Amino acid sequence: MRIKLVTVFSLLLATAVHAQVKVYVHLDTSIHTSFTGRLILLTQNDTTKEIGQDLSPQASFAMNVVDWKPGEVKVFDDNAEASGARLSQLKPGYYKLASTIHIKGENRTNTSNPGNAYTRGNFIFYIPDNHSAEKHLYINTVFRERAFRETATLKLLNLKSGLLSAFHHKDVFVKAAVVLPDSVSTGEKYPVVFIIPGWGGTHYDAQGAQPRQRYGMGQGKKKIYVYLNPETQTRWGLHAFVDSDVNGPWGRALVKEVIPYLQEHYPAAQTAENYFLVGQSSGGYGAAWLQLNYPNAFNGCWAVSPDPVDFSNFTGIDLYKERNVYTDEAGKERGMFLEKGVAATTLSNMVTADDFTGDGGQYQSFEAEFGKPDRNGRPQQLYDRRTGAIDREVVKAWSRYDLGRYIQQHWNNDLPGKVHIYAGAEDNFHLDKSVSALAAKAKTAKADLVAEIIPGANHWTIWSPAFTKRVQAEIDARIR
Repeated sequence: MRIKLVTVFSLLLATAVHAQVKVYVHLDTSIHTSFTGRLILLTQNDTTKEIGQDLSPQASFAMNVVDWKPGEVKVFDDNAEASGARLSQLKPGYYKLASTIHIKGENRTNTSNPGNAYTRGNFIFYIPDNHSAEKHLYINTVFRERAFRETATLKLLNLKSGLLSAFHHKDVFVKAAVVLPDSVSTGEKYPVVFIIPGWGGTHYDAQGAQPRQRYGMGQGKKKIYVYLNPETQTRWGLHAFVDSDVNGPWGRALVKEVIPYLQEHYPAAQTAENYFLVGQSSGGYGAAWLQLNYPNAFNGCWAVSPDPVDFSNFTGIDLYKERNVYTDEAGKERGMFLEKGVAATTLSNMVTADDFTGDGGQYQSFEAEFGKPDRNGRPQQLYDRRTGAIDREVVKAWSRYDLGRYIQQHWNNDLPGKVHIYAGAEDNFHLDKSVSALAAKAKTAKADLVAEIIPGANHWTIWSPAFTKRVQAEIDARIR
């Protein structure tokens, strides 16, 4: 009997102890608006790193809030939605904490979107061995719309698209930074290079020196660079300027609306043979897709570290043969974010964390880009979020965006010499394998294109000064 009493007492004590781990998130009174959206609590178990810097799995917590007013507090405990671990399951030690509120809107979930708010400053949370710990955080800063600083050679393009507005039944704008040559001769028309950046990239990047250096602005022949924003007004993630049943006709808008606008308002070339595309990562896929689907609108694309261009190797998965996103055919977890061949996390951890935060994660962006809407207008899911099982019908819908297959079926006389696709041999997301799969199909189809793997480079380091110079030289060689 004594043993049973001790056991019961121990269980009750454990429950009581676990209940004492709480985090209170206050909406600071300095903020003068209420919020409806998703409140996120983020942790980092290595306090030497910033939250979000470490790709190893980190516990996070969430709740949906409605009309949350300044001065009110929300309590995170074991009743909160949890990813990775519940609060009571965190190991003793020090943690960095941060909290964000993501309002419901038309842009993907991202802490820097205007109207979202966050906890400014570092908050350290100590959990002792007895798990008796509480912490108070204050959301005290609201993200504002960034200022775009125009100069004599840097202009903001903010063009209402009739095509996209009609598709979405609301006003939709294409946004870009137009970078002009340092000196412009009266009456002269200049070649145009469209830049489509990858995840996190927007037209604001063109205000900084590093993106300009990466893409070689100012090198070689005089050119106009149009640095596009690939995620304007899309809650599902980057649309990458691909025509989509979910996101709308972004590619068509670029060709039919943006190019004529440039020709009317800037000293831009009047002929398609002097229009080019350069893209990185998700933008790399977009650049290749645009060149293949609008072969006469552009005279060359340079797709660098592109998102999967061949779906027989889609971030390490053969979508046509394999059955699960999370595990391979042997049941082993799929590694993701490779560093020198070693996976820093798993694909399941990465996509689960994306979905937990809200709409607009990487895989959902694929579902919107390549798939069809469900009855509620949301992208149909490629896989079961709980089990990872792949939906074969969704794969069928996606297959029309498989560029390897597209080249086999649609390569024509308007494309030779125009397609250039590059990936680093140490790409962090298996994207080199996808480029290699496309290259094999292109060879079979006798397609005149470049699909090259750069030794020693990863997803980002592929942009060496030598590689940038090479891309610029290849563009210059095609200018007419």
